[in-house]
Amino acid sequence: MKLALLQITSSHRLNENLEKIKCLLLDAKQQGAKVVVLPENFALMQKHSSEKLALQEALGNGPVQDWLQKVSSELSLWIIAGSFPISSGDKNKPFARCLVYNPSGQLVTFYDKIHLFDVELANGETYLESEDTSAGDSPQLLTIDDFTIGLSICYDLRFPELYRYYQKQGADIVLVPSAFTQKTGEQHWQLLLKARAVENLLYLAGVNQTGIHSNGRQTYGHSQLIDPWGKLVASLQQQESVLVIELSKQKIDAVRSRFPAHLHRKL
Repeated sequence: MKLALLQITSSHRLNENLEKIKCLLLDAKQQGAKVVVLPENFALMQKHSSEKLALQEALGNGPVQDWLQKVSSELSLWIIAGSFPISSGDKNKPFARCLVYNPSGQLVTFYDKIHLFDVELANGETYLESEDTSAGDSPQLLTIDDFTIGLSICYDLRFPELYRYYQKQGADIVLVPSAFTQKTGEQHWQLLLKARAVENLLYLAGVNQTGIHSNGRQTYGHSQLIDPWGKLVASLQQQESVLVIELSKQKIDAVRSRFPAHLHRKL
């Protein structure tokens, strides 16, 4: 199965972001991709929380969801749409929801970000995601062809229990749409992707925002695929681009057969 990772520099201008994504989706389609993963905050990198709250949509009803439905159907692609604010019942705290559309344009499942980014970095950057976001509480898997896929978002990557759950459920790959900051990305992005892959003998696909955004935030880029042995299969640097990679069930089976750590677990 060919998987495409779509790396962009989203701004606070919605239509500009969607136009950019459509061009890269066309590129992915031309390269033979079947599944395309968008980064966290693909539609909007807001300047103020109020912009995100104004953009939120009820599940199944709104212009961004209509656009995702239309473009997935037009291009006959699976689109795993990083994260987007979907109403939670608290108008001031929508979910950060990953929406999954099949090639017929149907919404087939979704995942709400569980772990929220409340941190203060050494350079003075402060993030309090829980102030305007509701946390999810349920992991989510789906199957495309023969691949069982686990869903996660950005800060989830620091919590190995979620990925161990997916491994126990038979996941072959876990996706991590993200907006990892430049500073944390430099230190931990690939380290964490490799750790989660090796611990669980599965693929990890990190799909990141990149560059300096219109709100002044800087994200790390380096979208990449790590294989079940911890090898870097392919990576972007910090350009806006699409990375198309072929996944191999044989690779997963071979590693698990030779090194069946998943069968040796005691706890």
